[in-house]
Amino acid sequence: MKRIFVLMLSLTLVLALSGCIFGGGREETTVTIPDALPEEEIEITLWHAFGDANQELLQEMFDEFNEMYPNVTINQVTQGGYDELRSATINAITAGTTPTLVMGYPDHFVEYLNGNALVPLDEYIEHEEFGIDLDDFVPGFLAENQQYLDGNMYSMPFAKSTEMVVYNKTVFDHHGIDIPDDEALTWADLIGFADTVQGSGDMQCEFLFNADSAANFFINSSRQWDAGYTTTEGDVLIDNETTREMLNYYKDLMDQDILAFPIEWDQDYGSTNFLQGDVCMTQGSTAGTRYNVPVEGQEGKFGQFEIGITPIIQLEGGTESAIQQGPNVAMISDATEAERLAAWLLIKHMTNTENTAFFAMNTGYVPVRLSAFNDPDYQAFLNTDDADRLPFSMAANVAYAQVDYYQYDPAFVGRITSSTVRQEAGFMFERIYSETQSVEESLQQMLEQLGQ
Repeated sequence: MKRIFVLMLSLTLVLALSGCIFGGGREETTVTIPDALPEEEIEITLWHAFGDANQELLQEMFDEFNEMYPNVTINQVTQGGYDELRSATINAITAGTTPTLVMGYPDHFVEYLNGNALVPLDEYIEHEEFGIDLDDFVPGFLAENQQYLDGNMYSMPFAKSTEMVVYNKTVFDHHGIDIPDDEALTWADLIGFADTVQGSGDMQCEFLFNADSAANFFINSSRQWDAGYTTTEGDVLIDNETTREMLNYYKDLMDQDILAFPIEWDQDYGSTNFLQGDVCMTQGSTAGTRYNVPVEGQEGKFGQFEIGITPIIQLEGGTESAIQQGPNVAMISDATEAERLAAWLLIKHMTNTENTAFFAMNTGYVPVRLSAFNDPDYQAFLNTDDADRLPFSMAANVAYAQVDYYQYDPAFVGRITSSTVRQEAGFMFERIYSETQSVEESLQQMLEQLGQ
C-alpha cells in the first residue's frame, strides 16, 4: 500500500537563510593575483559534504599538492549533508568565519554570491602562468558553472555524476530481453515488456521501475517533454498543458505499477528494494552505484543476481536529456591574495586529468575533463573485467554515453530560490504518487507554494 502522508514545505526557513546574507554590507570582490605563490606559511580550508571514503581520496590529492607546495597546509572539513553544508556556509559568511573553499551546487552559490561572498575565477582561469584550459572540460559540466547572470565563473566542476538505470539482468535474461548499455530505452520500451517482467511469478518483480529522486524525475522529464521548468531569472514555467499531459502520462504508469518512487517502501532510495527483488529497475545517481550491487549471501527474492546498467529512460520522440549532479567548488572572498592563489592552485590540481580520472574510478563520479576519458588508466578502467570494479566501470560507460545531453538546473535567488522550486517539484510528484491529490490539485499546490 502506498504511504499516505501530507507533504508541506515552509518557505520561511529558506527565505530566512537566504535573507541573512542579503545586503550584508560586503564590498564587491576584486581580484589581484600575485606573480608567484609567496613562500610564507599559508593555510586554506575546504568545506564539503563527503564521507570518510571520499575524504581519504581527497587527502591523497592534498598530499601530492603538498609535495609541490610544502608551505601550504590544507584542512578539509565535512559539514554533513549538502543542506547542512549550505546552512553552515551562510552562517559563516554572516559571522565572518568562512572557509577558503566550499563545495556545493550553483543554487547554493548564488545565495553566497548575493552577499558578495564569492571570488570570480575568470582572471585565474585566463592567467598566463596559473590558468587552465576550459576547452578540456565536459561542456555540460562547464555550462552549469557559467550560468551566473553577471557572466563570470564563480565555481569549477569537481565531482560530477549523472543518473543511470541499474536493472536485474538475471530476470531480463531469463525472459530473453536484451538491454543495451550504450543506448537509452524509452518509456514505450518499458511499457512493451512490463507484462513479461512485472508480476508475482518466480522471475518477475511486483514493480517494474523505481526513480530515486522525484524532483530529478520531474525536472528531467520536463526537459524531455519540452514542457518548461525555470529560468536563471527565476521564472517558473510549469503552468502549461504540456506539463499537465506529462504528469497524467506518468500517473497512468504509476497506476500500473510500472513507475514507483521510494516512498512506496517508506525509503529514501530504491536500492534496498531493488536488492530485495521488489522492483526490477532502479534509476539513481552513478555516485550511488555500490548500493545497488548484490553481495554474496544477498537476501531477497533473487538472491545474488547479476546486474546490468543502462542510460536513463528517455521519452520516445522527445528531447534527449540526462540530469547532471555532484558538487562544484567555489572560492570564498574572505581570504588574502596568497590564500586565494593557493586555493586556485589546489582547484587546478584537483581537476587535472589524472586526479579527475582517479576520483572517478574510485567513487562512481564522472571525470570533469574530456582528456580524462582518454587517460590510459581510465580507459583500462572502462574495459575492466575485475569483478570488484566492474559495476563502477559499467556506470562510467553509461555516464559517457550520455555526455552529449547533460542538463543542469538554473540557479537563482529572490522571492523564491531555485532550491525551493526543486524541493516543491519532488513533493508534487510524491503527492500524485501517494494519491493524496490529483494531478491538477498537486500542480496547483506547487504553484501556490511558490506564489504563482
